[in-house]
Amino acid sequence: MVPTAKSRRVLGVAAALVPLAAQGVPAHADVPTAMVCTTSSDWTFSPGVVLMPRPVRTTVRDEYTSCTGAAGADGSSEFVVDRSAGCVEPVGAAAETREITWADGNTSTFTYAVTVTSAPGVDVVTKTGAITDGEFAGRRAQAVQVAPTADLANCLTEEGITHQSSHGTFTVF
Repeated sequence: MVPTAKSRRVLGVAAALVPLAAQGVPAHADVPTAMVCTTSSDWTFSPGVVLMPRPVRTTVRDEYTSCTGAAGADGSSEFVVDRSAGCVEPVGAAAETREITWADGNTSTFTYAVTVTSAPGVDVVTKTGAITDGEFAGRRAQAVQVAPTADLANCLTEEGITHQSSHGTFTVF
């Protein structure tokens, strides 16, 4: 896939915002970083997200690549969450759990709270929590991802927004 001018702008903004989003995270200077990965996420919404909140099933697929640190193995996760969503509804903090499967066959259960903050043209999705089982159990972890802000014109259609993507980092401390 060839990046478009818009996706290059979003990635440029993402590169600038990811360190800013992480500034609010407590310092882990005394705990060595176990692993850092680049992430890409794809969300599929059914039915699509429209202006007013309605029940939506969201399928999330994350890829963890270019991982460095103790494991150094790439991985992936996929899960489904059902909740109410709308284009203009502020997203409140939500608790989630996902299992990440690493290339070597090991798994990590990541339990976290999700918060979304909006900046001009982008939404910053921060997932802060811990690895509660498997590889890296007992360590803190955080994912910070940046996605383009929803196109409000699509929110006004009958179909709504059916797909969204983001890019960012996943860190295990």
